[in-house]
Amino acid sequence: MLTATVVLLFSCSRDYNDEAFPGSDLKAKKIAPEVFVVEPNGVDDTPALCQAFEDAKAAGPGSVVKLVEGEYHVGYMEIRDFYGSMKGAGKGKTIITVLPGIDLDELFAQHLLHCMVKFIGGDVHLSHFTMQTPPGALSTGGPGWGHIYSLLNFSSFNSVYESGNDNRSINVVIDNVCFKGQTVEEGGYPGYAGYNYNCPIGVRTGFDYYSPYMAPDPLLPREKIDLKITNCDFDTFCYALGLEGMINSKVIIGEKNKGNVFNNNDQLGGIWESRNTAVSIEGNTFNIPPYSNGFDLDDYPWYAIFENVMPEKAMVFNVQDNIFNMNHSEYALWLRNIRSRYYPEEPATVYQVKNNRFNMTDGYEWDIISLYTKGLVIRNNNFRGPGDLGFYLVNWSQGGLVLGNNFSTAEFGTAVAYLTASGINWTFVGGDIADKVIDLGSNNIYTGFNVNNSEAPFGQTIVDNLEATKDALRELKKH
Repeated sequence: MLTATVVLLFSCSRDYNDEAFPGSDLKAKKIAPEVFVVEPNGVDDTPALCQAFEDAKAAGPGSVVKLVEGEYHVGYMEIRDFYGSMKGAGKGKTIITVLPGIDLDELFAQHLLHCMVKFIGGDVHLSHFTMQTPPGALSTGGPGWGHIYSLLNFSSFNSVYESGNDNRSINVVIDNVCFKGQTVEEGGYPGYAGYNYNCPIGVRTGFDYYSPYMAPDPLLPREKIDLKITNCDFDTFCYALGLEGMINSKVIIGEKNKGNVFNNNDQLGGIWESRNTAVSIEGNTFNIPPYSNGFDLDDYPWYAIFENVMPEKAMVFNVQDNIFNMNHSEYALWLRNIRSRYYPEEPATVYQVKNNRFNMTDGYEWDIISLYTKGLVIRNNNFRGPGDLGFYLVNWSQGGLVLGNNFSTAEFGTAVAYLTASGINWTFVGGDIADKVIDLGSNNIYTGFNVNNSEAPFGQTIVDNLEATKDALRELKKH
């Protein structure tokens, strides 16, 4: 049985922080936000939390649901159109543990995904707690794996609430939260590098529709979901983050001195099937286990449920000042813009990978995989240790720029870069790597400049690439 459903109805959204909600009314009247405290009861805290969110709704935008130190046990919840915050006493102090026993058949019959806590629409700020799964199976019914799909899910609508209403949106801020999953010996989520998980995804955004591989009528629009996540920890998931089906959105994964830490995840996560969205990934520490994967920035059409929307402007991915610690890992970054090949009239996705550190360990790792990208910029990164391949530039990856990277303490078993026959119009500047590249393509340029942080015009291709990237990043800051 489903434990509880919360229905919260508001119609406007404003930004806020933990201490006060700076909406015009509150600022003018100097009114402190209403605070609703929930104490754990040791058994099932879902009804008390539901009531707290309802009370916060009644009190108005900016209200706070406060969790004290202790362990809360929570079942399935839908929190609709909540404009406020939920704040705990700190990581490891306020602990939210998932209750087992969710009935997947009941959810699937409503075309709902089996995410444990869902925020649908609104303006949500979550901070200062730990959310985790207990050991063992968590669900009944469905495929019989005993899993749930994710701990948290954020969407602007779902299959039973405002379905397909593309006028809706959600804004999410998550700060100082620890997300912790569990591996299981039997059941779980099979087929991922030998691991099973009772919760494959830590945090996800996007469609709340089951099954994503069976087309609904009508097809679903993508959703406007602005997400900022900082100072968080992700431990023991198949995918730490799964961000999908967004449009006209802004995503911030870490900031300078406010990065997230990823440990023991089969894949760091990814951003898939989105449009017109600006993404910043900055200041994070990605620890990638053996035979595991890094982060995917990918527009491959995985799902059958979405309308085929032509983008109005380029997707933008800025990956900057992160640390990728690889330990016999498969790769650090997977960049794929397949639409650039099949819809060449569309604006190509803008990728910049800048000022990151890639630490390799044993000669097995690949750092960056590029498929179908146009104008990819890889600049001023530092590569250390023994690996196999720095850049795998294949499947019509063209017109890219590799500028000012430091390979002085790296050793690559195969090559610094590998380009297939479709790899054309690349420019490599600095590092004296011309004899360390396997180039099966054409019209690729290698210079001997030793460039660490240069804006100098070393050629029109470089100028064009940098200006296109700068223009896109300026757009990212405007969002």
